[in-house]
Amino acid sequence: MCLFFSVHSEMRSIIVVALAHELLSLQGDPSCAYYLVLAQTSLLREDLSKCEECLHEAVRIDCMNPNVWAQKGHLCYLKRDFGDAKECYERTISFLEDAADMHFVYLRLGSIYLEEKELEEMVEAEDALSEANALNNTNAEVWGYLTLICLQVSAQPAPPTMQSTGGLSPPCFCWSHYC
Repeated sequence: MCLFFSVHSEMRSIIVVALAHELLSLQGDPSCAYYLVLAQTSLLREDLSKCEECLHEAVRIDCMNPNVWAQKGHLCYLKRDFGDAKECYERTISFLEDAADMHFVYLRLGSIYLEEKELEEMVEAEDALSEANALNNTNAEVWGYLTLICLQVSAQPAPPTMQSTGGLSPPCFCWSHYC
């Protein structure tokens, strides 16, 4: 554990030095990428206010960068502001270009939908978690959330449209399409 802390601390120091060097070598103002890395470093240091400031600057510079919105979603998620995290994650997946960590975006978005416990949201949660599963089908956390969705849906009464079809379950939630 002590070795891990030492390596982790050394890596943060190297990142800070590299960012300082990048800042000194710039011809103009810092770039969106600079603020994004600085935000990620601040998050590692658990300096949430500094992370928020950096993300604010990154959004100001490039509001169409999916990595910025994903990172903003992660910050909101860690602050337990799930409403804003949901908005950020939904914005992230709306871009044509994927963020670097889409697996975590889908995983956390699915968990937010799951917490909302509405049937319509369950379908969205399943969709988000299915995407996360497609990106990494060996992640136990994704499988756990998919299991919870199946349990939640099976415990709820059928919606009126399903009652007219004899109460059959929705076609989603079939385990075979996750494997």
